[in-house]
Formats: sequence, C-alpha cells, structure tokens
Amino acid sequence: MEQWTDLTQPITEDVATHPPGHTLPEFEDVATYDDDGVNITRLHLETHCGTHMDAPTHFFPAAEYDTIDDVSPAEMLTEGVVVDCRDVDRGTAISRERIASAVESVRLDPGDFVILDTGTDPTETPPEVYLHEYAYPSMAAVEFLLDREVSVIATDALGVDAPGASIDDHEIHRRLLGNGVRIVEGVANLGALDPGRYDVVCTPLPYEGRDGSQVRLLVRAQ
Repeated sequence: MEQWTDLTQPITEDVATHPPGHTLPEFEDVATYDDDGVNITRLHLETHCGTHMDAPTHFFPAAEYDTIDDVSPAEMLTEGVVVDCRDVDRGTAISRERIASAVESVRLDPGDFVILDTGTDPTETPPEVYLHEYAYPSMAAVEFLLDREVSVIATDALGVDAPGASIDDHEIHRRLLGNGVRIVEGVANLGALDPGRYDVVCTPLPYEGRDGSQVRLLVRAQ
C-alpha cells in the first residue's frame, strides 16, 4: 500500500500569517499536569494561518455565500494532481501556458484538487522570502483551471494573489471563491513528491459561520 504524505504545517507561535503582520498563534496553559493532574491548552488562532482553507465568506458576505462549515467532509476525500511550477520566478505570475503544459503529463480531470508546487515550502523558506516573494497563478491560468472544472486550487505559497496585493486587488481569490472553487494555502512538504495524480484528504474544522479553517492535508500517490 502506498504511503500517505502529510502536507500540513505544524501550528507554532511563529507560523507565517496572511496578510503579514496579523496576530500570531498563542498557546496558553489552562491547566498543567504538574499543577492540576491534566494538561489543557487554550489556543488563540486566526483562521488564515498555517495550512488552511478559505471559505467563500473570506471575501463575500455570509448571507449569500458558503461558510467553512458548509464544506462537506466527503467533498474533501477526493483525487487531484501535484503540478510542478518550481521553475517560475518568485514574485511573478504562473502563466496559462505554463499550467497547461504542466498538467498535460499528469491528466487533469473535472473535480480535481490541484496543488501548485512553487518551491516555496513554508517550513523551509526564510520568512522574509516566504511572506513577500512567491509565484502565484495568473488570471489566465485560473480561467484555464476553471474551464477544466477543478474543485480546489492549493499552493505552498502564502497566497494565490500577487505578493503585497491590497484587499481590493485580490482578484484571484474573488474569481475562485465566487465560482465555488476552494482555496488552500500554506501547503508544506511538496519537495517529497513528484508531479502526478494523488488521492487527497483535506479536512477543515467546522467553525460555524466562519471564513476559513486550518486543514490536515494528506496525499497518496495513485
């Protein structure tokens, strides 16, 4: 049986946050084994740090769009592809032609979970680079993937829009989320994988009415 690979960042108090400068995770001991005979931790955590999934309500009103608890677990037990984009310069857009060429060799099916390997592993890339220099899909590349009816676009990078983009300029987020395509950011450990087709498990926590959640992302080569 093929081994599952964990593509999830550990949640630490210095994990990269998006946008840069947002509150870092905080762990507080509510009870300790030495003092109380049991360990209990309170966690203060933003929904968009670490390996996480964006719900449509990240950029759209909750009255009209799905929240993260609307994501069906069954929907996230799926198949997909790892696409090698490591040759694209950091800080530049991944072109439609580059994406189209990359998926030719891995077979892209409707409903696929697409993972973009930009060579920006959050566990290995220096923070000053990870937060500000990463490749991202161009709008033409996104339109190509929408035409192929993918269900998720994931990336090892901090985001899918250009580094430093203002909230108003997050056009890739709005295009994907507005069309029901999930976004997963901060994927780790892609250097352990070859491009190809994979079984995928990606489970967000059902924070009621909220805009996103950390995920546990696992893949297994087909």
